[in-house]
Amino acid sequence: MNLPKNGQSLVDLRMRGTVPELPVLVSLAGPLDFNNVTLQADAGAAYDWRLIAGLEVEVFTSVSVNFLKVLRTLVDIAAAVPSRMVLTFSEGAQVECGESRVVHHADGDFALFDWFPMAVGPKAYVAGSVVEKQLWKAIADGRIPMPFDKAREVVGEILKEKQQCA
Repeated sequence: MNLPKNGQSLVDLRMRGTVPELPVLVSLAGPLDFNNVTLQADAGAAYDWRLIAGLEVEVFTSVSVNFLKVLRTLVDIAAAVPSRMVLTFSEGAQVECGESRVVHHADGDFALFDWFPMAVGPKAYVAGSVVEKQLWKAIADGRIPMPFDKAREVVGEILKEKQQCA
């Protein structure tokens, strides 16, 4: 699977043990003019997002980009478990998508991305709320996976098995 444009520079940085101080920007709407590490990607295309694991990520898009493709990209990025992810539209709407959570278990701890869409950004509360509702609907419809809930179920099953064996 391919890396997003400029992805190799982030891989090289991480291989040297360096983590970007600022959030990594992922642009689905063309070039951005920021000092942050910026990756460019086509919305909905398959990429290897493991390079952003454990990092703060801000995904930039536009209302002109197909929302289902944006959604697919968000799900793919979340599967790599960034520490936090924000979705920002060039038109002003901004939504906090969620953050990673660590599930503690006797067999080892593991991190999962916990979706919790919440409109932020004083510029466009109304627009942010619209996007927030779309993301919650995608969660309810199962288009956005809820790995944290599934992990809790698995841990519960393991605990039940251990109690039965005791």
